[in-house]
Amino acid sequence: MRMRGFALPLVIASLAVVSEAEPVARLSSARLHASRGKLIELSHKSLLFELFLPSDWHSGGSFPVITFLHGRGESGGFDVTNAQSLPLQLLSNASAAAAPFIVIVPQCPIQCMHHNGWLPSVLQDVSALLHEWVVPTLGGDATRLYLTGQSMGGHGAWMYSSQQPRLFAAVVVVCGYAQGSDEATSVAARLAKQKLAVAIYHSADDSVIPVNAADQMAAALRSSGYTDEEEGLRRLRFVRYTTAPGPPMPEFAHLTGHGSYELVFRDHAFYAWLLRQHCQKCSRPTAPWLPLEAGVLV
Repeated sequence: MRMRGFALPLVIASLAVVSEAEPVARLSSARLHASRGKLIELSHKSLLFELFLPSDWHSGGSFPVITFLHGRGESGGFDVTNAQSLPLQLLSNASAAAAPFIVIVPQCPIQCMHHNGWLPSVLQDVSALLHEWVVPTLGGDATRLYLTGQSMGGHGAWMYSSQQPRLFAAVVVVCGYAQGSDEATSVAARLAKQKLAVAIYHSADDSVIPVNAADQMAAALRSSGYTDEEEGLRRLRFVRYTTAPGPPMPEFAHLTGHGSYELVFRDHAFYAWLLRQHCQKCSRPTAPWLPLEAGVLV
């Protein structure tokens, strides 16, 4: 699919599977405690997702939450999702910095691969999961819900955070993109209105998504009032790596530079930055979904 300025190839062949996910309504407290430190596959209504609970999770606590949006090639199954990036770090316990967080890894169905993007209906199902189960049942802190995504999931993170106001305290986009300058400008204006903290990570040698996609988005954000000041109301953290590996699977290692997520989710400074971001307005009831094409500011 030709995107304005560059082509997005199919990065990884996904394996679609028939899910045996356990509905969250059937989970007992004992089952939740037994799943600490593991990734388990669950369902909430029509949404399939994986859940990670930190080793010190307990009922009645309050925990920050990361929602992770996968890339195009991982659509329709968890096998490839779990072989890289943040899910791999959680499975291998290699990222001790992630210990304070509940992590939600929603699955975008195979249609997302053909659509080349996260479907709005799936993202709205994620919002329902967070508000109806993660916050009230797991003790997710409504003022510390964080959104991150990579590649196609990075685009999904831009679209999600700009169309679902008053939900996230920060959005982190890794090797992602906006669909052209008009979309970048619209997204930046929405995020600036929310005063949402933003972090962008990309590598200059990315052979899949050119780094100018990140440069374009950073420029749009700065034009909307974002600064690189840590204490500013509109906080932008832009990390532009010189080089990054390809995906960790040997058959895809030739996709040099696209594996910047293998650097980000091993970086303790990334998690420390997240924990400094709070959204007091996010404790209010869910705001309505506002399609970007509607052209209104939130």
